[in-house]
Amino acid sequence: METDELLKAIERNRKGKRTKGIIRDPIGLFRENPLRLGYISGAIGVCLMLMSYIYGWEFVAPYDAYILSCILAVVPPAYYLYAEQKRVRKADDEFPRLLRDLAEAKRAGLTLIDALTLIAEGNYGVLTEGLKTLAYHLTWGIAFADALRMFSKRYPTRIIKRSVEMIVEGYQVGGDVGEILKVAADDVMELRTLEKKRVTDMEQYVIICYVTFFVFLGVLMVLYYTFIPMMAEAAEKVSATGMGGGFMVRVDVETMKMLFFHCGVIQGICAGLVAGKLGEGRIIAGLKHSTVLALATFVLFAILKLIPPMVISL
Repeated sequence: METDELLKAIERNRKGKRTKGIIRDPIGLFRENPLRLGYISGAIGVCLMLMSYIYGWEFVAPYDAYILSCILAVVPPAYYLYAEQKRVRKADDEFPRLLRDLAEAKRAGLTLIDALTLIAEGNYGVLTEGLKTLAYHLTWGIAFADALRMFSKRYPTRIIKRSVEMIVEGYQVGGDVGEILKVAADDVMELRTLEKKRVTDMEQYVIICYVTFFVFLGVLMVLYYTFIPMMAEAAEKVSATGMGGGFMVRVDVETMKMLFFHCGVIQGICAGLVAGKLGEGRIIAGLKHSTVLALATFVLFAILKLIPPMVISL
C-alpha cells in the first residue's frame, strides 16, 4: 500500500511538472511531437471553412474565404518554425562560450563532473537547463558520451550535433578533454562567424523579394482600378455600336478581379518560399514569409473591394 501511494505521488508530481513546463514553454509540447501542431492547424482550417460556409463573409467570395482559411491554418506551423529558428540561433550563439568555459575549468585541474557542475551554475541562455541536466546525468553515473548525446538531442542544431560528435570521438580515443573542448569551441566560433556573415550577405536578397512582391501588388492595384474599368467600358461601347459582329461583347469584371487576387496570393507564397531559401537556406523556413505576404495580399484586396473607385482615382 505504501508503495502504491508513493507511485501515485510520483505520478502526480510528474504531471504537475509537465503542466508547469507546458505553461512556461508551450512550444516545447510541439517540439516533442510536431504532428500535434498539424492536428491543431488542420482543425483551425476546417473550423474556419465551416464558419465561412455557414455564416459567409460579406466582403469575401466563397472561394476566397477558403483561401483565407488555409492561410490562417498555416499560421501556427509558421510561428513554430520561427520560434524554433530563434531558439536554434540563441543556442548556437551560447554554445561556444559554454565550451570555452568548460575547457578552462577542465584545464584548471577539475574533473569532468566537477567542471560541468561548476559551469552549470552559470547563465547560458536557452542552454542553461540542458546543461544542468547534463551535469545531473554525469553525477548519476551515466557515461560522458551518452550524456553528451542526450544533450545534443535536446538541442538538435547542426553546430551542436557536429561539435558533440567531435568531442565524443576525441574523448573515446583517449585525448585530452580540455584541449578537445578548446578546439571544438574555436571550431564553433569560426562556424558561427561564417554563418552570421552568410545571413548578413543574404539579407539584401530577402529584402529584394519583399520589395519585388510589393511592387507587383502595386501594379495589380493600378490594373484593378484602371485596366479593368477601361476594358468593361470599351466592351460596352463595342456592344452599343454593334461592332462586335452581332455578338455581345462582355467583360466579366468580378472574374478578372478574382484572378488578380489569386495571382497576388500565389506570388506571395512563392516569393516567401524563395526568401526563406535565400535567407536561411531552407525552403520550409520561408513559410513565415509566405504567410505574411499572402495575408498582406488578402488585406489589400479586401480594402480595395470596400473603397469606391473614385476615391482611388482622386
